[in-house]
Amino acid sequence: MGYMEVLAVQENNHLKTTVKKLNKKYNSNRVINEQKLTQPSKLWKGVLAVIMDLFFGVLVIFSGLFCFNVLNNRIQGTPASFFGYNALRIVSGSMQPEFKVGDAIMVHAVNTHTLKVGDKIAFYVYNSNPSEYSTKILKPINNDSAITQYESSFKQILGIQTDDIREAAHNGATLVFHQIVGIEEDQDGVWWFKTKGTNNSKEDEWHIEQQYVVGIYANSAVLNGFSKLLNSASSSWMFLIILIIPVAILAFMIVRNSAKDFQLAKLELDCVEEKRKITDPICVKNQVGYRMDRKTKYKVLATAPEDKKMEYVNALWKPHEVPHCVRKYYLKQGALLGPLQKLRDINRECEKMFKEGKDINYIGRYYETEREKINQELKTRYERILKMK
Repeated sequence: MGYMEVLAVQENNHLKTTVKKLNKKYNSNRVINEQKLTQPSKLWKGVLAVIMDLFFGVLVIFSGLFCFNVLNNRIQGTPASFFGYNALRIVSGSMQPEFKVGDAIMVHAVNTHTLKVGDKIAFYVYNSNPSEYSTKILKPINNDSAITQYESSFKQILGIQTDDIREAAHNGATLVFHQIVGIEEDQDGVWWFKTKGTNNSKEDEWHIEQQYVVGIYANSAVLNGFSKLLNSASSSWMFLIILIIPVAILAFMIVRNSAKDFQLAKLELDCVEEKRKITDPICVKNQVGYRMDRKTKYKVLATAPEDKKMEYVNALWKPHEVPHCVRKYYLKQGALLGPLQKLRDINRECEKMFKEGKDINYIGRYYETEREKINQELKTRYERILKMK
């Protein structure tokens, strides 16, 4: 019994377990779609598959973040937020006629030091606790030439509001959307904003500290439409629908990517049970041998005909992954088989030259030269084998 056969006997129990598990996973008919596995791969199909995987991957991440944001903001009681954008719904007529009751709008987190008179902002204001505005020494700020700078921290990108905003929402502060009519700075460098509803006759009684500004109005029909979606997600049924989307996409991707894996696993089981050769074109094309675990590879190799061993080795391992014991075993075999094949080729070449009438001395020198090369090759191979012991 050869070295590989001994290994096969030793691993017999493991192989029985493997076959049992695979048989349990697949039905006894084990129908294999050979046409699908053998048809040549088309470049455009491969590119399309990669694009689809990227698209669905981004969609899953986007949907997951969306659900996380909506759920987090529902818990915190803050506006639905996404990548620094905050969805609001107008609840009063103070900003008519531009903004009507029920309109969905979007505001973006902003660098408050770039706000100017005339900007429309969303902010939190405490109704019961008066601000510290009256105790501050303030000076007017003329910021008319400022360029608005949108900014959002990493937390805001994930939909998590600042600590001041979350505290205000938790303590019952009111979320208001009005226009800036004045800006002042106190002795501590904090900016305060005077606001007014465009439909109101008087300025607001309150003064807003910069940390309570949620964002500036983002005038975009697309963003306002997205705001409607975010506001709709606040309802339980809409949130469940949005939550189902990434789950459905993941399920689709798993089924699509697993279809071929199931077929390859069936091929692998055929090879383990010797119903199919690992060197069959369909197995080689789909690299079934590379998928097998180490013990199963040895078992399949042990069943190979002696003159096909090297073909099986190439089908079971990539060139740089052949185990040391297998490489050593077949180097010994190749040390004889390779040179013998070359010797036969030399004999045929000498016979051919003799029939063509070439000088017998020339043929003899050719034979001796080539034979010396073979001897040198044999010596080199045996040296390599000795080093591996």
